[in-house]
Amino acid sequence: MKIILNADDFGLTESVNNAIVDCFKMGIVKSTTIMMNQPGTQHAVDLYHQGLIREVGLHFTVTAGKPILDAKQVSTLVDEQGYFLKRRELYRKTDVCSEQVYQEIKAQYHAAINAGLAINHLDTHHFGGIFPRLKAAFTRFANDVNLPVRRTDSIIVGQDVLKVTTPDAFDLGFYDEGANLEHLKAMLISYQHKMPSGIVEFMCHPAKTVTTELEQLSGYTDKRVNEFDILTSIELKDWLAANNIECIGFDALHSN
Repeated sequence: MKIILNADDFGLTESVNNAIVDCFKMGIVKSTTIMMNQPGTQHAVDLYHQGLIREVGLHFTVTAGKPILDAKQVSTLVDEQGYFLKRRELYRKTDVCSEQVYQEIKAQYHAAINAGLAINHLDTHHFGGIFPRLKAAFTRFANDVNLPVRRTDSIIVGQDVLKVTTPDAFDLGFYDEGANLEHLKAMLISYQHKMPSGIVEFMCHPAKTVTTELEQLSGYTDKRVNEFDILTSIELKDWLAANNIECIGFDALHSN
């Protein structure tokens, strides 16, 4: 079996970025996705160009920070100050314009390309591309750029319209209370029994420390440190090798 442990939130803060670099060095995490509108974005781009991050995708963000486009161009997605709506408000909204969602994804993607990033897949912050009024635009864009994506049927059933490659499964389980080593091992063994030749993706959100900046930007903090400790542990690396579980990144899906 093969697994992708994708580090979400690359670009959130410099501390998060440095943690992701350390996870890459250990060799368990081989894939990350960048947010193009956050305080640590330029730092993340610099780390990539230093060769410290070898595979990067786009973490499409529509529930945090400000859009890449002018706020007037994405008026159904932002508040009066021009910031993206909070996720609960956005997901309840009935007048979200699908074309505005598409154009903002396109703008974030091209911002990444223009920064010199070889974007190799797509996923979404807070699953923003998966909920009903956003999913059609995200799927359309993924098909247009023909890049692998995180599965879009993990929250809302169905991805028949999606024409690009995805892992065979995506699991939310390595998060919050699930961010412990024994639980991760148990999930991996279960998948190995169900799909011994499959590719399973788990999202992860590592951070070395909880900084004031991180607390201001995210409600998910202390458990990030738990994740980091696990993802940089020799114990996990040795266990994966002993159980013939290979860590890969999304580049491997391009040849499938």
